Amino acid sequence: MFKKSVFILLLCIILNIVSVSAIPHLDAEISDLKIERGSTGKLYVEVEEISGISNAYNITVISEIYDNNIKISPENIEIPIINDGTMIKVSFKVNASKNTKIGEKSGKIFIEYYDFDSENDVYTGPKTVQKEFRYEIIEGHGTYSINSNPKNISVYLNGNYVGNTPLNASIKEGNHFLRLSSDIFGNYSEKITVNAGESSSFFKNFEKTEKIENLENFSENINTSENVSEFSETSKNISFKSILVYFGFFLVALFIIFIIVKNKY
Repeated sequence: MFKKSVFILLLCIILNIVSVSAIPHLDAEISDLKIERGSTGKLYVEVEEISGISNAYNITVISEIYDNNIKISPENIEIPIINDGTMIKVSFKVNASKNTKIGEKSGKIFIEYYDFDSENDVYTGPKTVQKEFRYEIIEGHGTYSINSNPKNISVYLNGNYVGNTPLNASIKEGNHFLRLSSDIFGNYSEKITVNAGESSSFFKNFEKTEKIENLENFSENINTSENVSEFSETSKNISFKSILVYFGFFLVALFIIFIIVKNKY
């Protein structure tokens, strides 16, 4: 009787061990994520069955990020089945808006799955595995399209040469000093603001500036010519008056000489 009881107990223990070892257990490895604000990145999750003889069914991978400025899609991914020792890699698209605060943040991945009870022919579950992950938001870049007329003007950003126009430059967000330089047209400087994830453009028409300057110089020359003409006319008037005065003095002198000579004789 005692031997029979021991045998039954051992049999129950063995059956329990077998049933427990048959239950699938899943785990996940989550990639590091560093993303610029105003841009899009990818979060990779590797799901695998780490123990259990039976398969895991109807696996759902759900992501959670606790920031209203960050959108993650798709929000969940469904996997029909994972076999013993099988690993499946899934990815989530993460979009960080330009208003996202810089720094380290956290999120969670939830893996839900079902086990199949072959004895009762039903799925049991769901069972849940929860994994926390950390990611970092860093400064973003914006795109600046820089052009000029004429083209091939040297472009300097914060004092550093970056190329010639036309130029499409990826610039770190913030305030910068832009300078366009030409041996013919001179330099033009302007402060620009770059927003993360946004595209902006800048155009400088040097030929128009030169034409305006030439027009101003031409106007000055015209004014100068007019002044010279006026001066010449004034000089003519002054010279004519001087001649009349001298001629008057000459007539008076002749008249005096005539009177003296007449009285003498």
